[in-house]
Amino acid sequence: MKISSRTRIIAFVLLLIIINVLAFSITLVDKGSYKNTLYYRFTRQRFAWIVSDLPPKYAIKAGWAKVNVTPNFKTPMANDKSAQRWTTVHDSIYTRAVVLDNGTTLAAIITIDLLIMPPSVALELQKRLPTLGFNWKNVYLGATNSHHSLGGWATDYMGKQTVGDYDEHVVSQLTEAILKAVALAKGNRATTQIGYTKMDFRDGEKSPPAENIHFLKLQKLTGESALICSSEGGQTGINVSTPSSLSRDYAGLLTDRLEQRTKSFTLFMVGAIEPPKGEKQGNKPAQDSKPANDTAKQIDGLLASITPLLANLPLHTDSTLIAQTTPLIQNDPQVRISQKWRLKPWLAKALYGDYPAELKALRIGKTVFIGYPGAFSSLLLPSLSKTKIAERNNLIITSFNGGNIGQIVPDTYYYAAQSPYQIRDINRFGPYTGAFVEDMAQSLVNSLK
Repeated sequence: MKISSRTRIIAFVLLLIIINVLAFSITLVDKGSYKNTLYYRFTRQRFAWIVSDLPPKYAIKAGWAKVNVTPNFKTPMANDKSAQRWTTVHDSIYTRAVVLDNGTTLAAIITIDLLIMPPSVALELQKRLPTLGFNWKNVYLGATNSHHSLGGWATDYMGKQTVGDYDEHVVSQLTEAILKAVALAKGNRATTQIGYTKMDFRDGEKSPPAENIHFLKLQKLTGESALICSSEGGQTGINVSTPSSLSRDYAGLLTDRLEQRTKSFTLFMVGAIEPPKGEKQGNKPAQDSKPANDTAKQIDGLLASITPLLANLPLHTDSTLIAQTTPLIQNDPQVRISQKWRLKPWLAKALYGDYPAELKALRIGKTVFIGYPGAFSSLLLPSLSKTKIAERNNLIITSFNGGNIGQIVPDTYYYAAQSPYQIRDINRFGPYTGAFVEDMAQSLVNSLK
């Protein structure tokens, strides 16, 4: 059959359009070493600007508070691709804050019962917390990674696919509640003794709720106490009675039972996160949750060991309180669509947002917290545990510090034929993001002197 000239012209024009769209939308993955880049040099220069805090004036004082943030209006649910709205409340959603002070440094630790600490909320806090007397570098953020919590706080396209359409009222209510919790915590500061411990469950029961759980205990001279708690490589979801029920999930159960058993205020932050187990690893797709009763039994078993340990934990006064925050000058986004090709930066930013990213570090006595702007993989923990940072201090890693650069994983997974991570969930800033972020984290912690 003879093809007409008009058909050939139309086919040629369509081919040109496709070529131009592809040229405008995709490009090759940048495989160069991060140490030869401008963003690495600029980030390194930031450490030369870090100013050490003045010597402390007195032993650490601390205060704590929580505020219920369950909205009185229906919102989309987080981590639900249909973005359905919740219909009932299984358990209330909270934000919690601990404020610490040694006379020269005033610091705040803030967590919220959400999938992540929303970048939209973090940006508002950065503007408004100075009115309460807080330098942004001294504000440490985390989240509980609750999968059945409220959504509506994401401003980027891909975020909206997971947590529903953006609602300014949600961001406003979350921000106001956090500010209230911080103000209340600041108002009840008192001289505090501190103590640290952790429990390792990797050699224990077959399917523990976490591999490691860290505890930093704060106790006022009046006897009132608080626990700052973080888990590594554990589950975060539970199956509530109704799929559309709002819940804090595993973090809520753990927090409630800790408070009941220990009579201590408890602030939980998710730590390093276990990679999802999928078919590519030869396993059946993993469930992100277990029945609530099963999880409750696991937690009760865990608390049988933890409660006496915390009750007899040696405590001491300490004045060491140092906080730092450093912005990460990032590479152009490298959201991969194949082994060799990635979206061009303009398209990646349009889809995933263009949020600032920071590393945060906080030292309380001999305990050092490092907060990452994304989901920090538990697969990075073995190498981190061998560093001087971990050898000299009690090291606690937390995820979701208000930034969102995606998964922070071993760089070997970036090109792996089989990986526990989906391409779109892998770190979004190139094949050396893991090494770059770890390099910067060690430099940041070394400044906590």
